[in-house]
Amino acid sequence: MNRALAVSTLVTLFVVAIQLAVLSTLRVGDVVVMLVWLWPLLLGLMGARLVALWSALLGGVMLDTHAVTPFGLTALVALVLAYLGIRLGREGVGDLDSAAWWVTPVIAALGGFVAPLLYVMLGAIEFNFALWRGSVLMAMVVNAVAFFVLSRPLAYLARYLVAPGERTRR
Repeated sequence: MNRALAVSTLVTLFVVAIQLAVLSTLRVGDVVVMLVWLWPLLLGLMGARLVALWSALLGGVMLDTHAVTPFGLTALVALVLAYLGIRLGREGVGDLDSAAWWVTPVIAALGGFVAPLLYVMLGAIEFNFALWRGSVLMAMVVNAVAFFVLSRPLAYLARYLVAPGERTRR
């Protein structure tokens, strides 16, 4: 477990760096693809519970230190996605070996579709209505499509780097 946490910390910091340096400037339809939300979701699907929650918290907090949005909001959404991934991963739903090829991308797309709406709704609870600028529906669709496309390669990377031998369905 210590190896998995160390590797996930490094990979999560790399994901945050990619998010800040590349994805924040490369917008699709004026929407930023949130790789920091996809990564913990996939770790949860791979069955790495503690690693998924740690990556969600670390990635979200690190990104929030560079954003003008409410501090902790990105981390909270990432933790919710990681938890949902863990719940599905416990049942073996997103298993890369035994599930159909499309299951993991569909779960990731659903997460990408719900995450921006959750982000904006949680921001409204804090009375931060500035998050409503732009199209929330466009953010939901763009993230869903990006999560669908990126999920299989990143899931294999997650299993290879972080969770070899960590797959448990307890």
